Amino acid sequence: MIFIVKDEHNEQRDMMIAKHVMNIHMNRPNPTSDENGDNVGEIDLDKMKRFIAYCKAKCAPRLSAEAQEKLSGHFVSLRQEVQRVEQDNDERSSIPITIRQLEAIIRISESLAKMTLSPVVKNHHVEEAFRLFRFSTMDAVSAGSADGLSRGALNDEMSRIEKEIRRRLPIGWSTSYQSLVKEFVTQQGYSAHALERMLFIMEKREIVRFSSQKKVVHRVGV
Repeated sequence: MIFIVKDEHNEQRDMMIAKHVMNIHMNRPNPTSDENGDNVGEIDLDKMKRFIAYCKAKCAPRLSAEAQEKLSGHFVSLRQEVQRVEQDNDERSSIPITIRQLEAIIRISESLAKMTLSPVVKNHHVEEAFRLFRFSTMDAVSAGSADGLSRGALNDEMSRIEKEIRRRLPIGWSTSYQSLVKEFVTQQGYSAHALERMLFIMEKREIVRFSSQKKVVHRVGV
């Protein structure tokens, strides 16, 4: 699974994390600990290790017929979702959904069944595996770019860049690619990824044309 790490600002959460870190360094008890210093709701580490070892040694769940059917259906829907994202973004996804991802989801489903000592992988194990996969990898597939933009933010940037290029570069005029990078990325703060993608789309629509090994951009269409 692939997780996107975001630095989201939340004053209450930031304060809670800061207090937790301070308590660790000052050897203070956790606020959720009981009078003996044990964390409430937590399983003893040694017991957890023995439980995991037992699950690995004694439990080997197999897929039920219903789980197999659900896995196949969900996998096909994931592939279709990635295809729609690629069509919307007009480029191939950097995170392909292949049979390897299906195998990973099967392993997650089996692990969830092991946790409950179930001899069979059932529908709810598959559903939870796909929920985790969607929360992680599919969010990464839908993310706008390596610059950390969401799809909505990326599309908004691209729309504004297109309007500016149309205004700045009338039909029949030309400019250097580096001039566009300087104006949009360096001066106005747009992402280089958004500019590159918008130029790629405008070229496919025959609005602009490149020459001199993509060093010069010509406005050729409406």
